Formats: sequence, structure tokens, C-alpha cells
Amino acid sequence: MDPVRAFKRWLDHRRAQASILSFHKCGRTWLVFMIGSAISHHFGLKAKNPLDLHALHRRCREVPLIMAHHDGGPQHQVPEDIATDKRRYRKQRVVFLVRDPRDVLVSAYFQKTRRNISFAGTLEEFIDTRRGSLESNIRFYNIWAENRHVPREFLLVTYEDLHRDPIGELRKVLDFLGLEQVSDEALKKAVEDGEFGNMRRLESENALRTGRLAPRDPHDLESYKTRRGVVGGYVDYLSADQIEHVDRVIREHLSPFYSFYITPPGQPGNA
Repeated sequence: MDPVRAFKRWLDHRRAQASILSFHKCGRTWLVFMIGSAISHHFGLKAKNPLDLHALHRRCREVPLIMAHHDGGPQHQVPEDIATDKRRYRKQRVVFLVRDPRDVLVSAYFQKTRRNISFAGTLEEFIDTRRGSLESNIRFYNIWAENRHVPREFLLVTYEDLHRDPIGELRKVLDFLGLEQVSDEALKKAVEDGEFGNMRRLESENALRTGRLAPRDPHDLESYKTRRGVVGGYVDYLSADQIEHVDRVIREHLSPFYSFYITPPGQPGNA
């Protein structure tokens, strides 16, 4: 990034009223797209790219300045290098989006092998890779569990709840961001816009003209940002032994704050 652009981004982070943060492959693009779409519909902005929340803020001052990012890029770091100081967010509202680390693991593997080509090993090898894999994900989650009282306000959102009730979860997020005025009609349209089939179409056509929603290889579905859009899809890729190993790592190291991920879905103790 050139120095001027880096400085402007630093200023934006300083001025931001809210941040939407996640480890990668947690559905942040989907959530941001629906937020931007709801804002666009409600205020009549006809945004060409709903992912650009900054542009929506510039066009309508009723829209707060919202930054959406991965908080320092933990997906590129070994666990011990992930930043633990979150004081930069103390005046902000923080939406922290999480997803089952099992699904994140598999999706991250395809991100690194089919999209940004930064890993050349097998999925089995990736499980125990220390940079940007399961350990980094758990460490990032745990750091935020410990720091959730640092921001002005903190809202935990799960990918699984977004799937279960996208309208209800999107309303909760919009209200938290200070956008209570967004109409129910605009919200419903945004959820329709964010439906997986529509986002896959937008990506396949590169309709938004942005690398944030474009496949690396249009003929390889595993290279799409909108890869599958399912909950629990990891069972289609991990062996029973691998799942047992991943479950054990999560059980032994993930903060109890995320207790809903510690017992695997469908097993006793996880309703």
C-alpha cells in the first residue's frame, strides 16, 4: 500500500465510529454486503458496491463511518504474534463476527490454496500449520474474549445465527451500529440481495468490479469467495480422525466465552 493511501486508512480507523471485525472466512463479506445493501435501499443511495461502507458514509452523513477488516491480519500470523492490545477500539462500537473454527479451518485452507495461493500442502498438513490456521483462529478469538470490555460497546455475532435468522440478526447489527431508522422493507431487501445464489452470481460476473467478490478461477468453485455458504460443511472434507483431533484442540484451548463451539454441533451438550 502506498504511503498516502496508508495514511488515509489510518485516519479512517482513528475517525471510525464502529468496526466490524473477524478472522477471515467467517462471513464478513456477506454481513457487510447486507449492511451496505440495507443502507443503500433505505437512504436511496443506489450503491454500485454495497461492500464500500466508507463510500456510503461519504454520501450520507446519517450513516456512521464503519470500518470492516480483520484487525491486523491474524490469518497471516503465528498465534504469539497476534496483537493483544485493543485500546484503539475503546471509543468504538465493535461487531465481532465468529464462525465455528472447524468450518473456518476448511474454508481458510481453500482460501490459501485456491485464492491467494499462499499454502502448498494438504488439508491434513494445514490443520497443524501454525500460521493462519486453527491455532491462530483460536488465539484471535480468545484475545477478543479477554478484551470484549475494552470497546465502547461490543456485539458478538455468529455466522450460524446469521444463517438461522438473517433478518433478525441483521436488524440487531444495524440497531447496534446506530442505524435503527433503517426500515424493515430495506432490511428484507438487503437479506434477499445477500442470498447465496445472488452473491454467487455477482461474483461469477464480477459485477461489483472488486477483488473482494471475484473468483480467482471462474471454473473452480472452490476458488470463489462465495464457496459454499453452509454451516457444518467441514464434515465433507475432514476425516473422523481429523475431526476428533480438531475437536480436542478446540476443547482444550478455546475460551469458554465461545462454549457453543466447544462441544461439536449435534453432540450431547450442544443444543
